[in-house]
Amino acid sequence: RATATRASTAFAINGRLTEAAWAKATVIRGFTQLDPDEGAPATQVTEVRLLYDDEALYVGAVLKDTRPVSLRLARRDATFTDSDVFAIALDSYHDHQTAFRFVLNASGVKRDEILSSTGGGGGGGGGGGGGGGGGGGDTSWDPVWEGATSVSDSGWVAELRIPFSQLHFSRDEVQTWGIQLERRIASTQEHSVFAFTPKRQRGGPPRFGHLMGIRDLPSGHRLEVLPYAYGRASIRDVARNDAVSFVNPFLDRRDYATGVGGDAKFRVTSNFTIDATFNPDFGQVEVDPAVLNLSAFETRYEERRPFFVEGAEIFRFGSSLARDAQLLYSRRIGRTPQGVVGSDAAYSQVPELARILGAAKLTGKTASGWSVGMLDAVTAREQAQYVIADGSRAMAVVEPMTNYFTARVKRSTIDGTTALGGLVTAVNRALDDEALALRLRSSAIVAGTDFRHEWGNRDYSFVAQAQSSAIRGRHEVITAAQRSSSRYFQRPDAAHLGVDSTATSLMGYSGFIALGKFAGDWQRTLTLSATNPSYEINDLGFQTTTDRLGVDLSVSYHQTNPGRVLRRWDVSASPDAIWNYGGDRVGGSIHVRGSTTLVNYWNLGGEVDLHPAAFDDRLTRGGPLARRPADQLVGGRVNSDPRRRVTVELLGNRSWNEAGGFSARDEITVGFKPASNLEIHVGPELSRSRNISQYVTSVSDGTAIGTFGSRYVFATLEQTTLSMDTRLNVSFTPRLTLEMYAQPYISVGDYGALKEFRTPGTLEFSTYGRDLGTIFRDGAGVYHVDPDQSGPAPEFSVADRDFSFRSLRGNAVLRWEWRAGSTMYLVWQQSRARNLTATGASGSEPNLTRFDPYFDAKELFGLRPDNVFQVKVSYWLNP
Repeated sequence: RATATRASTAFAINGRLTEAAWAKATVIRGFTQLDPDEGAPATQVTEVRLLYDDEALYVGAVLKDTRPVSLRLARRDATFTDSDVFAIALDSYHDHQTAFRFVLNASGVKRDEILSSTGGGGGGGGGGGGGGGGGGGDTSWDPVWEGATSVSDSGWVAELRIPFSQLHFSRDEVQTWGIQLERRIASTQEHSVFAFTPKRQRGGPPRFGHLMGIRDLPSGHRLEVLPYAYGRASIRDVARNDAVSFVNPFLDRRDYATGVGGDAKFRVTSNFTIDATFNPDFGQVEVDPAVLNLSAFETRYEERRPFFVEGAEIFRFGSSLARDAQLLYSRRIGRTPQGVVGSDAAYSQVPELARILGAAKLTGKTASGWSVGMLDAVTAREQAQYVIADGSRAMAVVEPMTNYFTARVKRSTIDGTTALGGLVTAVNRALDDEALALRLRSSAIVAGTDFRHEWGNRDYSFVAQAQSSAIRGRHEVITAAQRSSSRYFQRPDAAHLGVDSTATSLMGYSGFIALGKFAGDWQRTLTLSATNPSYEINDLGFQTTTDRLGVDLSVSYHQTNPGRVLRRWDVSASPDAIWNYGGDRVGGSIHVRGSTTLVNYWNLGGEVDLHPAAFDDRLTRGGPLARRPADQLVGGRVNSDPRRRVTVELLGNRSWNEAGGFSARDEITVGFKPASNLEIHVGPELSRSRNISQYVTSVSDGTAIGTFGSRYVFATLEQTTLSMDTRLNVSFTPRLTLEMYAQPYISVGDYGALKEFRTPGTLEFSTYGRDLGTIFRDGAGVYHVDPDQSGPAPEFSVADRDFSFRSLRGNAVLRWEWRAGSTMYLVWQQSRARNLTATGASGSEPNLTRFDPYFDAKELFGLRPDNVFQVKVSYWLNP
């Protein structure tokens, strides 16, 4: 139990604790080790005092140390592996479900995050044993608070001021909160806590201590406003269309733009807050990495926009045990426009993203115990200009005005062992344009419920989740949804499926149940899951595959007692099997994984995956069932001690299948810390693969009776990809940082001889020109195929798919928090890319499919770049 004392006078936050009020506060001592000697008293003395007034909670920590203090300047929200750290986590709702953690390292760098009791793991750390160094929580939350430190020969002092306006709590006169205090000493990797829970048991907010003494807090309204302004200059290479005699009338080599916007936060009560954003700009957000996607499925990118990532924890639905992906994928909001301009356009000006006119979130907890989160956003109707060959101009609507809505509710018992919740998402589009009405769904709704119950000291858990979906639109739109890569209702040999071309709606369901033991040496989980064929959430969620029934079993053993060589280790085995609703087994595997941390804090890991042969109902992309050959994967990794000035991470894996396919991936990431405020990470990655069944195209042909009236064309693809993620972080002060990121990316693909899928249910092919018909390649790089020579089958043409893709993406962000909550950004973004194909290679490409890193890098850095420069300034007001 900890007690906070009311302070009668305000004082400065300077990391010194010289004010008289600190001497009157109750001293908290008696920390217990989690690492390295679990359960033993902390080796160094830690004394914490808590004060409060009507505005804030004050934390003063005296952290004595007989060794030199480890210092590291870094950006805010960094993971502190090589610096001393103090942290306080507050379950201010006292619901045993969530907590707000504030972390300060010895150099005064701040980290803040929201913790969840369902985050998994064990131990007495703030969130599942994540520890004061960070990890295990949602760092997207960025409250306004103060922290300062001072260092001496006897240790260091941390002083924090946490405004009550940044927390949620009840309106009770007398407050009782959950509290956890943590300390991490980098030189010895000692992690000690105030409220100790053994690592073999589940920790987190339900196992916190109690904070007493806070009372009579005002619950008045509190408004925060964050207006901002930006200016942007773009310098780009404007491509020329050789088919017309004029240049692009919409783009200049130099383009300038300015704008204003703002965020607002209004604390309706002490336990409910409204966040809003108007005309948001996210120019300071790191660029997405380059990806070359040759599959039929969409690439998922991480959400990085501050308004949508902050507080995302409250909208989290279900459990990581679920097979299906997230119901709320906020990158759908403000997405790339989905409409197209006329096919006769010589030049066009299409907005890169749909403008977000405004968005708002309501989050909090009712007096009866219901956690509530609501998000609503509106994006603008977007139009594109284009010009045709004769110079005349036209307009096309490429994105309708759209409303996105999400609501999440959850109720837990007082001890947090049982929880019931629900989530609803809705998308509604104003389809006043005929072309878009034939392309997009008018509405999409998803509703789900989740349940969790824990018992046996929270060692055992039962989790269930179910959701349904409904989309509506013109029959052309719903037909397209049925034929999409998520479901392929047109599969000719799937008796349980069929396309209804008259339908104007589509409804589906998905769910899972799981029973497991998540604590102790031996842990195990059994999961049953189902996603029916017509389930569809991609308007505001993310999903790639439906029509699945699955069963997963996972058994793992965890050893946390340090030995002479190993500090901790674990091993797991996870068999699973997957069927579609037609009864075809379309997947199955046995995953065996293990990892260990040595006494010198090096980390080793390995894995073996075995996939027996199964059917593949996606390979032919809407065609008949194929066979998936048995395959195996072996992989390993090595991580050096993260406290060292030079760190190394090695990753590698090899996989191969019985049909002759293989893949190999090797990655090495080297980190340098030449100074206490400078970090450099360089991570080259090389991957090589041979896919013997790379889909190329399908051609309708009534004579192809064996494959249901279509010919499915494949090739063997040999692909080599080299990329290198490079990061440089410089911290001049805790409030002034420079972050740089660059990723050169080179990928070369060589398509072999074209071949035709021969027999449904197998992986048999007939190669054109050898086993079947004739084929020749013309001077333009196009293959002409006659499947049966003089027979009735029609000829068809296929462009040579060989490619050489080169890309360089990067950005640099100078961030200065010039006053509390107020920030200036100076941003530079650069991109350069070129995708060459066999039908468009220039004379400078002597061998398009030859992988030559030196030549490719030379060509890449010789491309003319697109540059964007931006300055953005925000000013935090709390009237």
